[in-house]
Amino acid sequence: MGSNPVQLVALGAAAMIAVLGLVLLIRRHPRWGIALWTVALFFTPVWLGAGAMGVFVSALTAMTVIAIISGISPNLRWSNVDTLVLILFLVILLAFAIGGSITGHVQDAVVMWFLPYVWGRMVLARVDEGWVAACLATAAVAAAVLGIVEFVTSENFFLRIPGASSSIWGVLQVRGGFLRVEGAFGHSIALGGVLAMSAAFVLVVRWRPWVRAVALVVVGAATVLTFSRLGIIGFALTLVLGVVFLGVYVGRGLRITVLGFLVAGAIAVTPVILDVFGDAGSEAEGSANYRLDLLGLTNSMVVLGISPDREVLPTGEDYWAGFRSIDSALILIGLRFGMLPLAVVLVLLAVLIGSVVIGRATPASVALAAQIPAFATVALITQYAAFVWFAAGLAVSAYALRYGRDAADLAAAAALTETPPRVGERRLSTGAGR
Repeated sequence: MGSNPVQLVALGAAAMIAVLGLVLLIRRHPRWGIALWTVALFFTPVWLGAGAMGVFVSALTAMTVIAIISGISPNLRWSNVDTLVLILFLVILLAFAIGGSITGHVQDAVVMWFLPYVWGRMVLARVDEGWVAACLATAAVAAAVLGIVEFVTSENFFLRIPGASSSIWGVLQVRGGFLRVEGAFGHSIALGGVLAMSAAFVLVVRWRPWVRAVALVVVGAATVLTFSRLGIIGFALTLVLGVVFLGVYVGRGLRITVLGFLVAGAIAVTPVILDVFGDAGSEAEGSANYRLDLLGLTNSMVVLGISPDREVLPTGEDYWAGFRSIDSALILIGLRFGMLPLAVVLVLLAVLIGSVVIGRATPASVALAAQIPAFATVALITQYAAFVWFAAGLAVSAYALRYGRDAADLAAAAALTETPPRVGERRLSTGAGR
């Protein structure tokens, strides 16, 4: 069918009409933008998409572009973090132009890093924080329930979507004799990371406290069933940081309850986790030792460009000084683009940590800060990469609205008009006491 020119034109026209319809819908009803994007993030695998002229566009990438086009707003204000992200983008382009970095690596950075970041920066110009948290929390709970069903039934229905069999992400994993759930994310680590980050939004969403507590239990259970050490640690760290630093969003009673649930859950789940990893034996130990061995690759990084230790097999697979997989986002950035881009990323992480510890945290910045150990020990794969960078953009926007110049402007406008912003307008929102 795809070889028929008339059918190709018809399919292209239908796609353009569908895109235009979505753009007009989101322009008129901005909340649909984040709602549809969240569905694409949590429930469309990376192999679901279409190719044109040798370029594959996933459903998530297509939805990100549509959301950006639909969400363009004059209300955005440039920030210092935007400057750092722009510098990162420019040095990556230089790594490609003069340092020999690979086209595919640069394309991945544009599609899975910078586009989601731009969307995260734009979203709060059209909708409020509460709606974004509601979309992410609802999707996380739904994905967690599907993960639990996947564990119980030992079947992932996302693998029935066409393209799974030819994707490197289309294979289920097992650890210690137990299925590692992965949902639509193609890998248990990716699902664990996303659920762990989502816990920050479940914590602050405007639901009744008992509903939020139950939702966190469900999300936590699914995170445990990924049997990803970093996912489990990230979930616990997200809640700890949320309890400590998100007091402006969350009432004291709920924070105390969550902390109690976390302690009780750790006591109940730790023996099971230890048994699973004990049964996994050399596999789990080898995985941990392998990550330590990756540190030696820092010696092969250059200032700008791809590491000379990269080898390409006749099958097209990348090897880095004998390592097939690089389970460290930070090391992989240095190997692909050089030490200069890596330094910019480290500066961004330092800014993130600083914003949290000085008491100006947002749910997105807490979600990201809790993932810093993971950035050092896992790669940014599948939708996990997009969520990390979307959260980065969202953290910058939320910071500006709550603590930055945008907050001062909103306070001044409210004082002049004595009229609170309407739903859907840019405003400060808090779940404290709810």
